[in-house]
Amino acid sequence: MTTVRQMFALQELDIILDRVQDDENKTQNELNNGAGIGDLESALQRDSELLQESELQQRATKLEAETQKERSETLNSQLYGGEITNPRDLESLEHEHSNVLKLIEQHEAALDNIADKVAVAQFKKSELEDKLDEARAAWQIRQTELQDSLKELVKEREEMELQRSKLTEVLDPVSLQQYELLRKSKGGLAVAKVHRGLCQGCKMSLPTHQQQRVRSGRQTVLCSSCGTVSYTHLRAHETREDRVWRLVGEK
Repeated sequence: MTTVRQMFALQELDIILDRVQDDENKTQNELNNGAGIGDLESALQRDSELLQESELQQRATKLEAETQKERSETLNSQLYGGEITNPRDLESLEHEHSNVLKLIEQHEAALDNIADKVAVAQFKKSELEDKLDEARAAWQIRQTELQDSLKELVKEREEMELQRSKLTEVLDPVSLQQYELLRKSKGGLAVAKVHRGLCQGCKMSLPTHQQQRVRSGRQTVLCSSCGTVSYTHLRAHETREDRVWRLVGEK
């Protein structure tokens, strides 16, 4: 296999490797994140804490309301029990009783409001619990699928890396360095196909003498417009995977 064909084969292999690595990273990331279960658990924890706070507030307000009701009964008994006859004392008791009744009214209104908050919080908590149960059940299935997929991707990547190692061993160091530098600087495209005289990297036409040198395949030709290595001799209707294994198998 000529140097240019080796470089092209290496690039085709690297493109597949990038895709496999990207799929592997996405699969691993999904496995690590747990399909959003952690977010649901956090939301449930927050709603449970809010519900607990509302219930505590409800109990405290109810206790205060009962205390004021007891105080109201005591004051009412003192007002109408006949034991206190002094007008000034009675007026003071009436004033205090009026304030207590207002407090009772405020507490009862607060209790109604808190009861609504508790009902809403209980509904949200129940709804989140159902969602979390469904998510956990679905995640068990998805987790198995992802783990199987990850194993296949790791196996595929390792096979590709082995083939890449074999390719780089037979490619001369200078050409390999040129390939790596070009691929890094050209966004992953070190070798560009030439089709009907056009560089597929920049879509510019190659001069006739360059086209002839590219077709001969005996030397490395850089596109005069974009600087990528020019390559031809491609087979039509051939997938990238088929092309890689054909080129890797060529001597």
